[in-house]
Amino acid sequence: MLKVVSLDVGGTLIDFYYADYVWNVAIPQLYARKKDISFEEAKDYVLMEYDRIGSNDIRWYLPEYWFKHFNLDEDPIEVFKSHIDKVRFYPEVPSVLKNLSQKYDLIIVSGTPRNVIEIVIQKIKHYFKHIFSSVSDRREVKKTPQFYEMICKILGIEPLVMVHVGDEWYSDFIAPRKVGVKSFFLDRTGEKSGKCVIKDLRELERSVDSV
Repeated sequence: MLKVVSLDVGGTLIDFYYADYVWNVAIPQLYARKKDISFEEAKDYVLMEYDRIGSNDIRWYLPEYWFKHFNLDEDPIEVFKSHIDKVRFYPEVPSVLKNLSQKYDLIIVSGTPRNVIEIVIQKIKHYFKHIFSSVSDRREVKKTPQFYEMICKILGIEPLVMVHVGDEWYSDFIAPRKVGVKSFFLDRTGEKSGKCVIKDLRELERSVDSV
């Protein structure tokens, strides 16, 4: 019997506008002001540095690392908080979370650092029992089978009573299944199809009992 529904954050609960704005606009603006150069120059340099480190490096995900790297004076989390108005939830999210939370324990399972997750889910945080971050909890850039196994142990549940949904094929769909956690792949583009592929979270709400 299903007990826990686990959800990713970016691409699942919120779109990517907030992350794109903070990383690719707000931080370059701060760097431009710090170095007294144009925004275009600053953005070119900042993005080049992001690429140089790359998404396979844990540092790539950490606001604290980048603010120190760019020698910015501002507190990184305060900057991330200051742009919370850029967080955009997908339209169905509030109603789906409300309905699911009446039947299951909801948790967040994400590759985003916990301190950033806390900011972006502020308006819906009351629906969730736990927040798990592969970056913060395991210092891993990807959600691995071992990560899902750890979560089940912490929650004191068998993997088969949990279902996870997210928009990354391996991290959100394949990895949980390797340890017995049920999963759905969320493809908002509609390019993929299949029994365990959903186009929005309303389909999760309709299908979750059948997995």
